Amino acid sequence: MKEVIESVRKMLSDGLFSDEQHVRFSLVGRICQKLGWNVWNPAEFYTEYPVKKYPPQELTTELRGRVDVALFLADKRTDKAEVFIEVKSPGKLPYELPSGEAQLQRYNYWDKAAICILTDGITWRFYLPSEGGPFDGTLFNEFNILDDRVDFICQTLDKVLRRENFRKQAVQTASDMYEELGKIRLINKVKQKATQIASDTGMDIYLIAKQLLIQTEHTDLKIEEIVELWERTLPGGSAPTPPPPPPGDKVSVFINKKSVKASGLFNPNTNQLVLCKNSEIVMNHSQSFDGAYLEGKIQMIDSGTLYLNSTQDKYILRQDVTFKSPSAASRLVLGRSSNGFTDWLDSQGRPLDRHRIKNRG
Repeated sequence: MKEVIESVRKMLSDGLFSDEQHVRFSLVGRICQKLGWNVWNPAEFYTEYPVKKYPPQELTTELRGRVDVALFLADKRTDKAEVFIEVKSPGKLPYELPSGEAQLQRYNYWDKAAICILTDGITWRFYLPSEGGPFDGTLFNEFNILDDRVDFICQTLDKVLRRENFRKQAVQTASDMYEELGKIRLINKVKQKATQIASDTGMDIYLIAKQLLIQTEHTDLKIEEIVELWERTLPGGSAPTPPPPPPGDKVSVFINKKSVKASGLFNPNTNQLVLCKNSEIVMNHSQSFDGAYLEGKIQMIDSGTLYLNSTQDKYILRQDVTFKSPSAASRLVLGRSSNGFTDWLDSQGRPLDRHRIKNRG
């Protein structure tokens, strides 16, 4: 599988997949074949599968009611699909995520597939429909073929998409991942406060987190679980990527307010700030966020540099972006007028202003 992923990664980087059909067969089909599915048997690798029990009130001439790829266990002679895969053109998923999830939710209206996948070949999002509720809330894993570690991609595919694991083992693994993801979300809610308290008191950070989880989230996790999941991030970049160790005299900084988390690297010599990949950006902004600031944000959305998270309540930064000043970066993050030297905090929770070189020039 490693060789397949590395080959696909290179082909994607070279721009060889130009449309949805390329992704469906040459990419998705290739991976499925490696995982044991017979892509040459239409009873097993069923393209354009017509959903038999589609909600009749929603059928229109514009809505086909066909799954791009449905995987069946042909030898089991069952009419229940194991996997539904909805495919988009490369790079289109950030723009078509809500509609793609709505499609999969409708396809699972009556007979739920064991696992659903939404992909543009680059981003792969995995859902467990049996969890019920809003479809986007059934997400249990996600990876990016271009950015994530090859070993992580291979392990994920092997656990939840290998044919021989269907259906019991694959669903159990997906359920375990879903449960773990919920714990990661809870830990992330208290992580910043636990870090600050530990810094102020010298107490064990994981014990503090455990106490905060009980007090604020009414959840009691074992210390071992908290330690294991502490550095884990959420699918889709819901947690900012920790900045690398600052080269030279650069300063690691963060923002954690207005329900967004962002990280960056500040250069005191140039006053520039690098806003790090996976930082969160508010969706709604104040009236003061206008002119060149608003135009810049719109351009970042149009180019895909900013994309909506799974709950569609904030934007996620796809790549590192350099700003001329800390205030320009924090203004984007918070969607309002901002003094970057007070809104950005260093790793000790102190305002960035203490790292500014005063009386420059």
